[in-house]
Amino acid sequence: MSKIFTTQLNGVFQKIGNDEESLEDCARFLAQAIAGEGNIYVHGTKEMAGILAEVTEGLENNSAILPLYVNETMQAVSPVDRVLLFTRTTNDEDGIKLVKTLQQMDIGVACVTSGNADEGLFEMADVSINHFITRKLVPTEEGDRTGFPSLMSGLFIYHCLALNIKEILEDL
Repeated sequence: MSKIFTTQLNGVFQKIGNDEESLEDCARFLAQAIAGEGNIYVHGTKEMAGILAEVTEGLENNSAILPLYVNETMQAVSPVDRVLLFTRTTNDEDGIKLVKTLQQMDIGVACVTSGNADEGLFEMADVSINHFITRKLVPTEEGDRTGFPSLMSGLFIYHCLALNIKEILEDL
């Protein structure tokens, strides 16, 4: 099973890597905040909250990339900041509610999610990236499927974005 999972997950990572335009658009959008003396605030709903450990405790954390919530209270974001939101699906209710709140505050939002590209968070966010995890990856002998690594896909995207942002800021 692990061999099938690895093959399927590599396929997902390749799809993400091949979507260079979305990665670059999102990185530019986020880098604008740092270049403009703002911050990038990150939030993940449900299991995607695991991204925050990488943001705050990762070996290559960046002082301009911060969690959106501290002790369940939203940071004091302003229009010079950007929010990077990670959700399992484009119709995530908590994510949609958050984006509506941020839009009312005139805060730019980049979203990493999956589902139909013409609905939900894909339509609401300023820029978005598909993490391509829409179903469990590995078929079982019983005819079911198992292995839904949305957080792994999100972490891969986070690192791709961090690398691109670093490159953009170095060019400035």
